[in-house]
Amino acid sequence: MSGRLLGIVWSERFREISFSHPMIRDVSKQRISKFKEMVSKIEDVIFISPEPSSYNDLLEVHEESLLNKIKEVSSLDHIGFLDSGDTVHYPGMFDDVLLVSGSTLTAISMSKFLEYVYIPLGGFHHATRSKSMGFCPINDVNLGLSRLLKRGEKVALVDVDAHHGNGIEEMFYSRFVLKINVFAYDGSFFPGTGDPSRRGEGEGSWCNYNVGMPLGAGDDSFEEALRLLKLVEDFKPTYLIVVAGVDGHKDDGLRSLSLTSRSYNSLGIKIGNLARRIGAKVISYGGGGYGPGSALSMFSFVQGLREVKVEEEVKTEDEEKRKYVKKLVDSFFESFTCGLKQ
Repeated sequence: MSGRLLGIVWSERFREISFSHPMIRDVSKQRISKFKEMVSKIEDVIFISPEPSSYNDLLEVHEESLLNKIKEVSSLDHIGFLDSGDTVHYPGMFDDVLLVSGSTLTAISMSKFLEYVYIPLGGFHHATRSKSMGFCPINDVNLGLSRLLKRGEKVALVDVDAHHGNGIEEMFYSRFVLKINVFAYDGSFFPGTGDPSRRGEGEGSWCNYNVGMPLGAGDDSFEEALRLLKLVEDFKPTYLIVVAGVDGHKDDGLRSLSLTSRSYNSLGIKIGNLARRIGAKVISYGGGGYGPGSALSMFSFVQGLREVKVEEEVKTEDEEKRKYVKKLVDSFFESFTCGLKQ
């Protein structure tokens, strides 16, 4: 027992929700169900039933035209695509969209009483204000960030995923939110965004940090990337939002990185320790994950939040790629000024 109480937003409906391509929808659903079985066996965890959001809640971060489009296709009796061929729609999906976005609002509400809240089905960071994309019909992370900022909170985001969180960067690029994004990057890998030279503008100047790791980078490169958490400590947010997407695992179906569950456990441990030092609340998401290592990686992350170390897989290393990430991270430290003059 760690003594750290963790709240997990959970609905049995989560087992059946997936907006992914039909070829991987079953794998996506399986990792959510498997995670639930794993996490149910540990102590110091409470399960929180989410309340659906309203249509008007989503208008806070999305255009009415997009929401009406999702509502319209939700009434159809067949499966199709909301975008160019990634994000599916299916009968009744709008109710699932409201449940997903409501999970974020539920997490914010429950964070009054809990240090850490985790949403296993969440972290849909690709959707923009007007467009669904990348298995993301809407952007629940943007809703959470927007709502916290409206409450006057100081917010930092750590977005770890195989793919750059373009939808978040687009909406908050000029907002006073510290954004650290760790992902696979070669200039064209989906979604094609994540240029490390983009540091923010306006109120968000020098608050945007894209750590694009080389394709195939391993645990050692990830550890280098996590050195940037020092910026969060300097920023001193009241809320730390974490997208802990596990599709960077070496056995993921959308293979791009070579991480193991060790990396996600390390992320959880570092986030938990950091939040305790600065007195910040943590709301985190399960993000993407489409392989046999997904559930273990999610479980390893939440165990890390609880100060429990998990070392079930052999560490992956690539010295050349680690050196590249180290150089990139070092350059970010040299330019960090986000919030230091606020």
